[in-house]
Amino acid sequence: MSRAVPVPAGLSEQDDGSPGVDAFARLLEVRSEHAARHSDRVARLALAVAGRLGLGADREPVLRAAARLHDVGMIGVPDRILLKDRPLDQDEWAVLRCHPVWGAEALAGMPGLEETATVVRFHHERWDGRGYPDGLAGEAIPLESRIIGACDAYCSMTAERPYRGALSPFKARTLVRGAAGQHFDPAVAEALLAAVAAAAESGEEAAPAPAAPRPAPRAAATLPPALPDAIASVRLPALEESRQRLLRALEEPHPAVARVVDLVETDPGLTAAVLGAAGDAGADVPGAIEALGMPELARVTARTATFDVFEHLRASALAPERFRLHAVATRRAVRRLGRVLDEPDVDGLVAAALLHDVGKLVLARLHAGYPPDIVRDASTPEERLRAERRELGLDHAVAGAALLRRWGLPRQLTELVAHHHDEGHGRGAELVRLADMLAHYATGEGVDPTALLAVARRLGMSAESLRGAMFDLNESAAAEGPRRSQPSPLSDREREALRGLAEGKVYKEIATDLGVSTSTVRSHLSSAYAKLEVADRAQAVLLAAERGWL
Repeated sequence: MSRAVPVPAGLSEQDDGSPGVDAFARLLEVRSEHAARHSDRVARLALAVAGRLGLGADREPVLRAAARLHDVGMIGVPDRILLKDRPLDQDEWAVLRCHPVWGAEALAGMPGLEETATVVRFHHERWDGRGYPDGLAGEAIPLESRIIGACDAYCSMTAERPYRGALSPFKARTLVRGAAGQHFDPAVAEALLAAVAAAAESGEEAAPAPAAPRPAPRAAATLPPALPDAIASVRLPALEESRQRLLRALEEPHPAVARVVDLVETDPGLTAAVLGAAGDAGADVPGAIEALGMPELARVTARTATFDVFEHLRASALAPERFRLHAVATRRAVRRLGRVLDEPDVDGLVAAALLHDVGKLVLARLHAGYPPDIVRDASTPEERLRAERRELGLDHAVAGAALLRRWGLPRQLTELVAHHHDEGHGRGAELVRLADMLAHYATGEGVDPTALLAVARRLGMSAESLRGAMFDLNESAAAEGPRRSQPSPLSDREREALRGLAEGKVYKEIATDLGVSTSTVRSHLSSAYAKLEVADRAQAVLLAAERGWL
């Protein structure tokens, strides 16, 4: 049985007045009710400790919000790690230790939560500098983070965990006292022990800690009771026609890799299913297909849920086919921009382009009237994002990243989705953002020209180059690459070796077919990669197939 966190009598969390904090706190319940109760207890204890330390009243709202949300990054930790009933191994710890950064990044994008994000990021730093994620030490760690870190540790020690029982309050106090000056700020540890002792004297030691009251969201953003199940219940089906075409391709004796990649990337549902099945072994669709192999890919494809286009021809902005068409248009724009800007790794950006709006499915669960009741008259992507933040307290980029992490998709992909509307979060996120704008433009939707030009300039594109890309998006041949008539730079042997890769053969099989050694095959392929200016087999096969050279 979980033990109570002792706090001074009568203490309850004050209303933080922020729908954003409330929405994120409710999202934490998606992981488990235990996580939400734990955060409430940490918040109550942190306020008691802060009172003993004389923390200014102007800092209490930040402390309160950060304490409630300190573990919001846990939304991204897979269940196999979070619920493991044995100690974590080194790789699992590496994933778990990402949660302060994930939580801070999610909060930093929300207006008014920037300071909260900073406190959340550093709540696992240690007084002696041996904490994470940045190894800060002493007073370089924000005081609020030091308070939350100590309270989090005490509350965790006195609660049941899948891999151990709860420690007694006496044992937990002994451990806190012993770690003062190393793990914990000595002053914070002293205040924590005093707060716990005062609670014990008041008789609260054995009483369950009441959940902190939550402020009701504004009427326009009223959230349904089913919110805790929102992320867990979201599914991304594939178009039935997409799945059937892929299955037919996989039934061929030697499926062409480039063709298979292209078919997966025609559908965000197939893309999510394939990347989820490959896990850490595939950072993009070509890599995931290589990791799975064709037989397993066929099994994954057959299990993927589908929708039929004729059942979803209504005008809803979240109708599955409209969702898919925008995703595919963004994918096409990313590939076009990748060629214009000579980007070395477009495949990872393609996956992000296909899944960048998946968080809208979560928001639709949070509010039955999303998107029309929320975005209302907003006509550009930026205006719609601001409306989401204002009315719901979070946006689809944050929700999408949380969903992809829950599905176990690659970290790089979730980061691109999380920041595809933000400035200053890397070239990849800016490329996806620009591709999203161009996809809206290509279908006649509103785009902010100032924002469009600003993103393009940050990527090194001139206005003239951007105009050319916008025009080419409406020319399917130009958007998808050069025509077959473009001369191939490959020799006959290089083309034959590359064709063998496209058929799924290994070097030894290609060598047998060509009557040469495996080292000669490697030499042919290395030369082909250099001529095509690509880094690996997946990119080489895809490019050569697109240009009709295989």
